[in-house]
Order: sequence, then structure tokens, then C-alpha cells
Amino acid sequence: MRFEKIIKTSHFLDPFQSYAPVEKLSEVRVDPLTGSTSRILDFPVRQLEKTDLGPIAESTRQFCPFCPSMVEQITPKFDPSLVPRDRYRRGEAVCFPNAFPYDENGAVTVISREHFIPIDGFTGPLISDALECCAEYLTDVLPRQGEAVYQSINWNFLPLAGSSLVHPHLQVMASSTATNYYANITRALETYGRAHGGNFWDELIAGEERAGERFIARTGAVSWLTAFAPMGAFDVIGVLSGASRPADIPGALADEIARALVAVLRFIGSLNITSFNMAFYFVAGDASFTPHIRICPRIALPPLGTSEINYMKMLHGEPLTTMKPEDICVAIRESWSV
Repeated sequence: MRFEKIIKTSHFLDPFQSYAPVEKLSEVRVDPLTGSTSRILDFPVRQLEKTDLGPIAESTRQFCPFCPSMVEQITPKFDPSLVPRDRYRRGEAVCFPNAFPYDENGAVTVISREHFIPIDGFTGPLISDALECCAEYLTDVLPRQGEAVYQSINWNFLPLAGSSLVHPHLQVMASSTATNYYANITRALETYGRAHGGNFWDELIAGEERAGERFIARTGAVSWLTAFAPMGAFDVIGVLSGASRPADIPGALADEIARALVAVLRFIGSLNITSFNMAFYFVAGDASFTPHIRICPRIALPPLGTSEINYMKMLHGEPLTTMKPEDICVAIRESWSV
């Protein structure tokens, strides 16, 4: 397995050093599975300031459709011809159809009765119950829609990450059509298997654990690491073993994943980052596809609140970051408590 870095060197005359010649280095990193590239920049970034989210939480509280006083009244119910329950419930979590679905099967799982929870305020039981709600819904979809194999649990946390509501919630999809991520990764996994005769994820975890540069921890059935070629500012991956479908999640595995997610979110919050995107991927009925999770923080760069997504990611499909995955891994390990 190759971890390829292409070092780029730029030369110019620096006005801050009396126009003396200087050189700047950057890296192009090649993903060991897909061959897609990410860039690691040598760029000074100011310390992020903690954002006061109180005003947006209060201003959206009165008319929130996901708060307890509204959620039962104005959210949709599932069609009984599709799944056996009108809504799925566990603890504080409630799952119901997405009124604005992205695909033929879209659902929303409200995580908590609380209208606003900061990124470092989630608990294991809250997340575990929400994951179980999602998994139960996805499990029930398959018998009547066997072609809806591309199943995922997704999280846009706060508007910076694309959420239209502050109230914490997950978005669930079961589709017969692969997203670009699914198409690219399943094709790459097939190619890797033919070329190397092994399972990519098993070999990746074994190699990363030996090297120790990007391996965070093994929590039991899940191995956690930072991606060599990140999809965002940084990219935490959780790779499951002994599970292949949403039906495997409820119970001890959901609790394990939830505790680890709490640790990751607390670390992100310690950097004064308030938003993130997460996806939990399954391909139902395909035992060769290893379910895995990816979490990327979303950042507004000071002093203008600049998005970290610019033309490179938007129009060239190439993420860039100033945070080295190896440095992030060390920092997460130092704060890891599951």
C-alpha cells in the first residue's frame, strides 16, 4: 500500500524579508485507495476564535419544527406500505420522513429534545439512541426496496456545515443510485482486491497501526484514524469490523461508536471549531463493503469568516488544508477518552 506525497516547491522574493529569495513547500497527497488527491499547504492561519452561538440558538427556538412542542404535530409519518412504523423512537431520538428528500428514501432523526447543543455538549446515550433509530429505519426499508442498497447516516451540524436548522438532527438515505463517493470507492475497492488479493480496510488499519503516524485508537469493533489524504480541514475515519449492515449497529456497537464520536466532537470543539459534516456508509447486501464513518470539521477562516471551500474543492474536486493529518492524530490521541 502506497502513501504517496508529491512535494511542491515555490520560489519568490519575499517583501517581508527585504525581497530576499525564499521557498515555500506544499504537499499533494494521493489517497491510497482511490488515487484522488488532497493538498497540505504551508499557510499561517490565525487561532480560531470561539463563536457565540447563543443568539442564533435563541432566534430560531420559537419556530423550530424539531422541538418537542412541534415535532409530533408538523413532521411527516412514514407510509405503512414502506415501513411498519409511522415514526421510529428511542430515548429522546425520533425518526420520520424527510419532507424535502434527496432520494427515494430520505429520513430525519432528531437527536435530542434540546433545541441547541454545542459541539462539545453531546453525550454517548443521545448519539447512540439516534444511531439506533436510523439503523432500525434502514433495516426496515430493505425488505420492500431491495434495490435501495446505498444506505447512509449523515450529519450536517449547524449552518456552516449546510444545516438549515439549529436543532441537532441526522439525515438518513437509502438509495438505488450510488453517490459519487460510493461509485468511486466501490470501484476502487474492487480494483484493489484484484490487484492485491486482500481487503483494503484491513490492510490499511494494520499498516497505520504499525506506523503509528495517523492511528488514533481501537475502541473494540472500530478503528479510528486520520485520513492520509483528507477530504476536509482534517478527516477522522472510523472503520468497523464484524459489521456489514445497519442491523448490526443497535446495542453495544452503537454505544461504542457514540462514545468515540463524543470524543472526536469534543476535540473539534477544543479547537474553537463549531461545525462539522459526518457520514456513516453502508452498502446493504454487500459483505465485501466495510461500513465506515468520516467526520470533517467545517471552518470559517478569520478575519473575514472565509469558507475553507474555495475553487480547488468546488471546481477542481481537490480538498486543501493547512492541518497535517499526523499533527491532528497526535492531538486527538492526547485528548482521547472513550
